[in-house]
Amino acid sequence: MADHPRFAAIDMWRGITQTPEIVDYFRGLFHTMAFTVAETGEAFTATHEGQAVTLRAGADPAADFTVPLRLENIERLAAHTHDGRISPDESWRIAAVLFTPLTRVTLQNPVMASNWVRRLAGVEDLIHVKLVNPAGQDEAMHTLVYASRQWLVLSGLHGRASRAYRLTPEQSLDYQRHVFAAMRQNTMAGWWGFARWYRRWRAAVSSSPTGAV
Repeated sequence: MADHPRFAAIDMWRGITQTPEIVDYFRGLFHTMAFTVAETGEAFTATHEGQAVTLRAGADPAADFTVPLRLENIERLAAHTHDGRISPDESWRIAAVLFTPLTRVTLQNPVMASNWVRRLAGVEDLIHVKLVNPAGQDEAMHTLVYASRQWLVLSGLHGRASRAYRLTPEQSLDYQRHVFAAMRQNTMAGWWGFARWYRRWRAAVSSSPTGAV
C-alpha cells in the first residue's frame, strides 16, 4: 500500500474529461455507485447527475451498487477516456473493466435471486457469458451459477452451461441499463417488463444446447 497515494483512484477518476459523450456513456447504468480499491484501501462514490458525474470520498451505504476494483482498473478507465471520446475499442475496454464486478453486484439484489423472477424470465441455473471485442474475439468471460438461492459469479468458464451468451459492449451495457431500471422501479410491473424484454434480448445474443430461446 505504501507504493500508492491514499487518494490515487479518486484523483484519477476526477481527471476523466466530462464531455457529453462520456456522461452519456454511463447514463442509465447507475445513479450512485460506490467503489472500493484494494491497493489503497480507498472508497469513493460516483453520482450520475444527468449532465455530469460527481465524485465524493467514502462509500455511500445507500449507493445502488458497491463495486470492488483494483487500482489498475481505474487507471485503464482513465486512459480510455482521456480525450473525452470513446471509440469502439475503448468501449470494449471500459466494458471489460466493469463486466464481471458489475454483474456480481447486480445479481446480489434479492429480487434477482428470487425464484419467481428467474422463472418469469426463464433464466437457467448455469450460464456462460463472453464479452466480445471489436475484432470478434472472446476475451472477457464469466460463469453464472444459481445455487442455494443465490447467484455465484465466477471469472472464466466453468461447467456445462445451459445457455451461452456472446455480448458486444453495447449489448452488455443495454442489459445493465434495463436491469438497473427494473431495480430502481422495483415493482411487479417493472420486473414483468424486464422479464419480457430479457426473453427477447437473449434470443438475439445467446444460444442453448437444447435449442430453446
